[in-house]
Amino acid sequence: MREFKGVSALLPLWIVVATGALVPTVAQAQMMGGTMMGGMMWLMVIFWLLIAAVLVLAIAALVKYLFKK
Repeated sequence: MREFKGVSALLPLWIVVATGALVPTVAQAQMMGGTMMGGMMWLMVIFWLLIAAVLVLAIAALVKYLFKK
């Protein structure tokens, strides 16, 4: 795996895959006939977005701590 300024070269691919997993496909939309399944899907999306936000903030805090003067 190639490194470019400390960031993995596969990071953009990972971002595309992660965000693509959040978008429901036509087949998923057809399977979700009831509102409960749709609501559960949105709760999971919100949960994983919150987890991602916490991870980004934790990484930013770690970088700030490691590189402070």
